Amino acid sequence: MTVRSGPGSPRRDGTELRVEALPLWRMIMFALGQFGWSLTAFSVGSILNYFYFPPIVDGSPAFPIRIFQGAVIGVLTVLGLSSFIGRMFDAVTDPWIAMLSDRSKRPLGRRRFFMLAGAFPAALFSVLVFAPPAPGASPLNAVWLVATLLGFYLFMTIYTIPYGALIPELGHDSDTRLLLATLTSITWAVGFFVGNSVYALKDLFQSAGLAPERALLAVVALFAAVGFAAMMLPVLFIDERRFCRKTHSEEGAVQAIAGALKNHEFRVVLLGQFAYYAANAFLEIGIVYYVTILMRLPEAMAFTLMAVMFVASFALYPAVLAGAKRFGKKNMMVMAFAAQALVFAMLGVTGKVPLISPAAWGWIVIAVQTVPSAVTGILATAIIADIARADGVRTGNHKEAVFYAANNFAMKAAISLSNLVFPSFLLLGRSVDDDLGVRLTSALALVLCVAASWGFTRYRESRVEADLAMETIVIVEAAAKREGA
Repeated sequence: MTVRSGPGSPRRDGTELRVEALPLWRMIMFALGQFGWSLTAFSVGSILNYFYFPPIVDGSPAFPIRIFQGAVIGVLTVLGLSSFIGRMFDAVTDPWIAMLSDRSKRPLGRRRFFMLAGAFPAALFSVLVFAPPAPGASPLNAVWLVATLLGFYLFMTIYTIPYGALIPELGHDSDTRLLLATLTSITWAVGFFVGNSVYALKDLFQSAGLAPERALLAVVALFAAVGFAAMMLPVLFIDERRFCRKTHSEEGAVQAIAGALKNHEFRVVLLGQFAYYAANAFLEIGIVYYVTILMRLPEAMAFTLMAVMFVASFALYPAVLAGAKRFGKKNMMVMAFAAQALVFAMLGVTGKVPLISPAAWGWIVIAVQTVPSAVTGILATAIIADIARADGVRTGNHKEAVFYAANNFAMKAAISLSNLVFPSFLLLGRSVDDDLGVRLTSALALVLCVAASWGFTRYRESRVEADLAMETIVIVEAAAKREGA
């Protein structure tokens, strides 16, 4: 990668390192962009199965059936295949968008231009996904689903890849990157928290006279409008010319990705996070099934449980930051994945534990879930930012967007896999009287969490910290030269 220097850019001789530090209020404006895309993406990411493969309650589906519900290829369903196609398209566009962003010389900035282009179409397509045009289980609806998913994932990638690349570029030291990771974790969680109100808001719109399908669409449209407004805040308030070091790349997508994957630390983190993302997707997709079928609670309780979990996880953030400094980010992540495995083990036996009601057991599960939610929410992003920055310091090739694209590829491939197989498990049972399929999803997720925990034990955090320490030395030497000039 060719890195061109400009005013304030990190030259290899340690000069011209001056760049403005990002004020806290602008950090908050930046972090609110994460809230925006988190809320906008929630509908497609978490309730697609709920809408197109609705749970059976009292013998009837929660929504009218819009696509064929049985298996079409082996045990694969129309919904599973549609989600898989959309997610894999999403994943393969990541390096392409990353390359275009890294190489961009747009006056608005190599990140903000793409964020501006992606925000509104992503919000629009997030609504269209839930507006199938034909009544009944029509093939036209299946085509519509695939087409709108492709549109949504393309434009969401155009926004999120450059957005993620800004974290190591705006964070000029480890503490600032950790603070940005914390703020974006909080705003992502708030977006996910608000998103989980979908079930309660749907009931509210239904009480106002809307049919269940229309009520859900109204909630999705509301999320899209609020999400779009929030996604525009970083575009308006983050001036890359003032707060980012000026670099761009001439490297092609394949060459850049290959270079990133040569980094051993990045590879092992990527594999660990792939397993975790796949497991976590089961929780996000399956929460309404775990609540209504295993815990035998109203679907609106899915929001209540998740809301309590997120609020409680926020309370753990100071402890996570302190733990990361004392024990290291790696050890905290290994512990978090082990706790996540325990959560899925507990979900698998919900309703089978003597003397404890399924509802009470559900609250115990949520209490344990606060730990991995708090830890992974902050440290997963911070670790990728550290690795990307350290690689640039060591090699002189600053390709932050490529590292985030590769990480997003792993995340999206993992979620694609989960979306592909989850509906197939439901074919084995998704009712109160026959819950085998729902329980088996938790068993597979448990195995994935164990794999993630093992994978992170291979991460050599000390090597990354040594590279980052070299950047600090260069900055100090450059400051000394300026003072002596």
